[in-house]
Amino acid sequence: MTIDYQKVCDGLFQGLSPRKKKILERRFGLATDGPLTLQAIGDEIGITRERVRQIENDTFEWLRESQKAKLEKPFRYFLDYFEGQGGLKEETRLLEDLGRDRFQGYVLLLLALGENFYKFKETDDFYSFWTVRPDYFQQAREVVDNIIQEFEKTKSPLEIKEIGNRITYNLSSPAVASYVEISKSVFQSPFGLYGLSEWPEVNPRGLKDKAYLVLKTKNDPLHFTQIAELIGKLPMVSKRVLPESVHNELIRNNRFVLVGRGIYALTEWGYEPGTVKEIIANVLRKSKKSLSKKEIVKKVLEQRQVKENTILLNLQDEKLFEKDEKAKYSLVN
Repeated sequence: MTIDYQKVCDGLFQGLSPRKKKILERRFGLATDGPLTLQAIGDEIGITRERVRQIENDTFEWLRESQKAKLEKPFRYFLDYFEGQGGLKEETRLLEDLGRDRFQGYVLLLLALGENFYKFKETDDFYSFWTVRPDYFQQAREVVDNIIQEFEKTKSPLEIKEIGNRITYNLSSPAVASYVEISKSVFQSPFGLYGLSEWPEVNPRGLKDKAYLVLKTKNDPLHFTQIAELIGKLPMVSKRVLPESVHNELIRNNRFVLVGRGIYALTEWGYEPGTVKEIIANVLRKSKKSLSKKEIVKKVLEQRQVKENTILLNLQDEKLFEKDEKAKYSLVN
């Protein structure tokens, strides 16, 4: 079922005086670029803001009482929508779902007319949202707290279905999504996963965070030009990303390790910083015995994407490494 919101509202306006119609049109942005304040409307038509509020309230009461038949279909449609969303929905997403680009003002007007629809204003912890029952807010708060606890345990982003499987509430995936979307503590990444809003892999704020997100998603070392290209494809990026800028961020941030010629990995994957020679030294330092060339090469290649000859060349530094009679290497004492 689809609703022609403009047609419904035009039908409602037929019984209104020109001034009352004008007030509602401006209050909900139906005849302007956006909703106007009570003060702005009052200034336009030459009355006080309190008088505008009174006319708006009186008009709402009259419409609810006299236009019940015209409101029944859109109200039923809204109730069905909320039922599928777990009883509540963040306002921006609700308007996108129901009103798309052209009819969001009409949707807001109809919601305001419905006595079974309640709006909760934005707070420090939650975005503004609409619901069909005021007590859903307490349930949403408990669900969000439960989800945050799960994220603190997993320490990694999750799909919405996986979140639903982990929490103690029996909710559908759309309902879980509705609850996390009103929370300012939870964020959806550009790749559709959810996590804590402070995590760079779900809510990247700068170039280094976006580079972290790309590497975390690919789960493999990448050349800085590839990283720049993938950052440029992220939905929140609107301008060209310069590879040089990405390289500068990567080389000076300890979250990233240069593991090859222009190739970067994440430190959290177990890669150690340093030159090839320093990696060889670390390998020998950690070993409780001297190692052959083959053993050293194998362990260094776990840390660096370089040619075998590069490792062997660095191993020839006699000031750092010494070779015994069995052709095995250790650090110079």
